[in-house]
Amino acid sequence: MLLKWQSESRYAVMRMSDDSDGKLNPVLRVASRAIDMAVLTQLTTVEVTKPSVIDLRNVDPLAFWRESRVSAPRAVWTADEWIPLEGASWRALELEGESAGPGSHPGSRRLVATAHVRRMSPETMPLVVMVHGFAIPFTGFDRWLAWRMRRRGASTVRVDLPLHLRRTAPGRASGDGYFSIDPAHTRAVVRQSVEDVAAVIAWGRKHVSPVISLVGTSLGGLIAMLLAALLDVDSVLAVAPLCDPPASFTQRPPGALQRRMGMLGEGESYWGPDRRAAKELLDTTLAPLVPRNLNPVTPGDRVTIVRPANDLIVGSGPMDELAAAWGTTVWKYPHGHITVMNAPGIASRIVERAVDVQLATVPVELAG
Repeated sequence: MLLKWQSESRYAVMRMSDDSDGKLNPVLRVASRAIDMAVLTQLTTVEVTKPSVIDLRNVDPLAFWRESRVSAPRAVWTADEWIPLEGASWRALELEGESAGPGSHPGSRRLVATAHVRRMSPETMPLVVMVHGFAIPFTGFDRWLAWRMRRRGASTVRVDLPLHLRRTAPGRASGDGYFSIDPAHTRAVVRQSVEDVAAVIAWGRKHVSPVISLVGTSLGGLIAMLLAALLDVDSVLAVAPLCDPPASFTQRPPGALQRRMGMLGEGESYWGPDRRAAKELLDTTLAPLVPRNLNPVTPGDRVTIVRPANDLIVGSGPMDELAAAWGTTVWKYPHGHITVMNAPGIASRIVERAVDVQLATVPVELAG
């Protein structure tokens, strides 16, 4: 479920090799599946909130997002600035901003992001907005990708999602409390995540470049796809995206993990007595979080999905369904949810797709 667990994690991810027919070597296929299963097991240590009151009402996707701040984003400002080791041609910025979602600690009330902005750059070079996966402990892989994108001339910004990284609740682990047995909590924190990234995009268009590329992985892929549904951006690339939370939450983890995570079979069987009943319920309560329930504002030919065929955490089926509904580009890899990050050549391909984009949005006058 929902994790970008890359080379920076406690699991060592081996580099996978493709056979000439595009299929993984059987030994590597087993290793790929084993790594995904290990991550599924590790996810049982992430805290999932279990409130005393659970809101199981049906929610209309269009009404839900009309009530959001995506089209009227909150303010973002520069809290700190310095010249990084890359040289005087770059400015490193710590961004902060207003945010609103579940919780009262600073991480749930303050947006945090880190940008690297070229001092003198053509307006046609993009700002690449990067959104990480669920429960990552730190962002080594994203930092490496961002560095490679800057070498190609792009500016970059990495956004910390609510309850993750620098926004983690005191005394908790990154990602604790993001998801909940209560669908209303999950809807709220995902909407907060989308609003936060929308605010960074608005800041970037005003202060950096009118050209915006969006790159998200796993949970970050869900945020990227929801933004593609709601905003017109120049390029969107989602790696192994969580694009159908009801399906992934109820169909992917083994039953034993479902019970340990409190998703099914505990107490009152919060979402139903079995997977089918649970999915039917979540299809209505989490409908706003399923991108294919929305008509995308960003045209499908600007959207790319990286689809790992052996994904045990999110599942490849929902990616195919979304790609068919939106008419997106699909890059198919015979890897798992985690090992696709190390597929041969994928990093270069991601960097090229994110940086080499054409101006597709209405130009915005740059400030500052």
